[in-house]
Amino acid sequence: MRVLSPASLEYDGPGERTHEDRAAVFVELYRTQFEYVWQSAHRLGVRAEEVDDVVQETFLTVHRLMNEYEHRGSIRGWLFSILYRVTQRHKRSSRRWTSGWDSEASFETVPESSAHGPDRIAEAEQDARRLEAILDKLNPEQRAVLVLTEIEERPVTEVAEILGINIYTARSRLRLAREHVATSLERQTARDRWRLK
Repeated sequence: MRVLSPASLEYDGPGERTHEDRAAVFVELYRTQFEYVWQSAHRLGVRAEEVDDVVQETFLTVHRLMNEYEHRGSIRGWLFSILYRVTQRHKRSSRRWTSGWDSEASFETVPESSAHGPDRIAEAEQDARRLEAILDKLNPEQRAVLVLTEIEERPVTEVAEILGINIYTARSRLRLAREHVATSLERQTARDRWRLK
């Protein structure tokens, strides 16, 4: 009996995968990882009206490359590396691409809770918009490293492998990204203090 493991794209059993096996693995992968790819596209700065196109192209590429997947790292790392390259291609080829987030896009969904009043929700949304604006000023390479290390909490060695760069380049990009975020937050805090005077 053949056993499919969609989470890792591993195939255990005699012979090659059948077309039905590959289709089943892809459907399960799409079902379980769609949300991750969609959120990652937003985190990489893809505008809300372009996310669907980028995610669709990512999964088309995944479908085409499924048989070439080597089980060395996590499936999400592999998906992120494909998404990152699709995002870069899309950005270069799209005349509609502009820096900045759509006002309706959200970096992270603010959890709704009856324990939080409107002022706390508004403050959280404002913080998310500030973070989005800061991240939009990063170049795509630094942003990808920052997303993987700070949001997904991946070690720099894994980030370097996912993005296909050496570890020293990954560390340098991370350092520059962190410096940019820290400096931008300091400026924002100073502006807020000045406004409140």
